Amino acid sequence: MSDIQDLKFIKDSEKALDALFDKYAEAEPSDKWVLKPAIKAASEELLTARLALFKDGVLTTRDDINKLKEIRQEIDNAADTQALIMSALKLAAFLGVFA
Repeated sequence: MSDIQDLKFIKDSEKALDALFDKYAEAEPSDKWVLKPAIKAASEELLTARLALFKDGVLTTRDDINKLKEIRQEIDNAADTQALIMSALKLAAFLGVFA
C-alpha cells in the first residue's frame, strides 16, 4: 500500500508542477522572469524527491498527500505573480523534505 501511496504522491506532485507551468505559460514576459527560479526549484525538488521515494524507501502519509493538495489549491487560486511565486516555493520546500 505504501508504494501505491508514494506513487500517488509523485503523480499529484507532477500535477501541481504542471499547474505551475500552465500559469507560467499564461504569464507576461516580465512575470515569467521572476517566476522561473521558483518553478525551477520546484522541478528540481520533485526530481530529487522522486528518486528518494523510489530508491530509499521513504514513505509518504495521507497527511503529506493532503498538504500537497492544499499547495495545489494555492497554485490554482494564485491571484497574482507574487502569490504564485510563494506557492511554487512552498511546493519546492515541501518536496525538499523527501529529498
